[in-house]
This record gives sequence, structure tokens and C-alpha cells, in this order.
Amino acid sequence: MTLVVAFVTADASVIETVAAKKTALLPNELRVNGFAALGGGDVTLSAFDTRVGSSVQQLLSWLGWEKATGVVVLTDGSMPGLVDILGDHFSVHHFDPPQYGKKVDNQLAAILSRCLRAFSYFSNRFTDGKYQQIFRLPLRNFHAPEIAVMRDLCRDMMHRNYGREIDGVLRNMRLRQKPKKASDYADVYLVDDNGNHFQLGPEHHAQAETAIPPHDQLCILSNNLRFGRRFDGTTHYNVSRDNGGSMVGVYVDCHGKIRSHRKRTHLNMFTNDYF
Repeated sequence: MTLVVAFVTADASVIETVAAKKTALLPNELRVNGFAALGGGDVTLSAFDTRVGSSVQQLLSWLGWEKATGVVVLTDGSMPGLVDILGDHFSVHHFDPPQYGKKVDNQLAAILSRCLRAFSYFSNRFTDGKYQQIFRLPLRNFHAPEIAVMRDLCRDMMHRNYGREIDGVLRNMRLRQKPKKASDYADVYLVDDNGNHFQLGPEHHAQAETAIPPHDQLCILSNNLRFGRRFDGTTHYNVSRDNGGSMVGVYVDCHGKIRSHRKRTHLNMFTNDYF
């Protein structure tokens, strides 16, 4: 498995420099010991030319995300809306094109250094189970202001003090971890503003649908990668309420459709919001 790092750009100098230098553009401290700081394994660095391909579908096919342990994308804005479309799935960052008269490879190396150091910090947190269950929450159906802050931070990690700010969000989210008042069990849940209790379970008895249609490629992508890191999409959240409250209601699914749920006791919901 490979960490895929890609520039999405219309800048010929970026495309040419990445093609010539490849991972030599990464700082030494990230390349040593088989890219240990980035989780180990292979790392590829390439550039997608938006003058040739301009659709998200073309980009997804080119990236080969299906076999990646993670995906980091740096965009100059030449493919409009890319951060909004893919920012919950990949680690997507905006970069400014190289300044005229300065060495392009030095500028790209500096960009990659900032970006991948932040991504390394995120990856270490994501590997920790107590944080992964926060990062993996269904974004459409876990109702909390911290979710919006987390999404903003993880959609552009390198233009802020990412480590300090994301740790602040994680601390606030962990304040939402509570046991059920009316239960004899010590299980802890993440509780949203609607009183729904989310617990990432170990079960594999349910699977998210993948048929296209009604689903699309983003439905599948979002049950495999979150903020640039791959996870086990065969596990889901058990969602319930305290005091045996009913879960009958309507919820937003993985492609934005509002669907009804008729089972009273709980629902099985995947990271991509499929239930």
C-alpha cells in the first residue's frame, strides 16, 4: 500500500519539477527509515495537469486511491471546488503557485514540508483508536459545532497551527463521551446535540451498499478514506438514545438523500452516513 501525494495544477513549472524530482522534493526527515514519519511503506509524488483533465472523475481515476493507504492533494485552485468536493475524504490543501525568479524545487519542497508534517501529526492521532472514532464520525448525522471546526482544520492543515488546534477540537469532542444514564453498562458514547449516542462497534454483520446507482463513487470513497487516511469501512457506528428512546426518524444518507428509519432501538450507521 502507498501514500499518494499529488499536486493538482495548471502550472507547467510545477508539473515539470515534480516529474523530474519526485520524492526527492520531500524533506530528509520524512524520507529516512522508509518514510517512517509518514507511516512507513511507499510514498509516490506526482502532478495532475488540469490543462489536460478538468473533472473530478478524471482525477479520481488518475490517483488510484483504491490501493492507497492515504491520499494528500495540493491544489492551486485550477480545478474549482476541489477542496469542498474531496476535502472530507482526502487531505486537501491549497498552495500558491511558485513565485517568478525563485527556484521552483525549493518552493515546492517548502510547501511539501509544511503539508506533510501536519499530515504526519494527523496520522499519528488517527492511528489512536480513541481519536479515530472521533475523526470517523458520520459528518451529516452527528450534530455538533465541533464537526464543522474539525472539517475546516483537516481541509487545510498547513496554513495554521494544526497540531494545537486539532488537539483542542479533540479535547472538546472527548467531553461529549458519556455513558448512558439508564444503563448498567459502563460503555461510553459520543453524544451529539440531538441526544444521539454514537459508538463505533467491532461488528461486521452489516455492510454499506456500493451499487452504482443509486450510490456514486464518492459514497464508496467516503467509506474508505477520511481526511486522507484509510480506515476499515466494514465497521459501523451503533446509534441509539438514552432511556430506550426511539431512533425512528429521518436521516441523511451517503449521497445526501433523506431516508426514513423505522427501527426503534438503534440504527447501524457507517462513516459515510449510509444506514
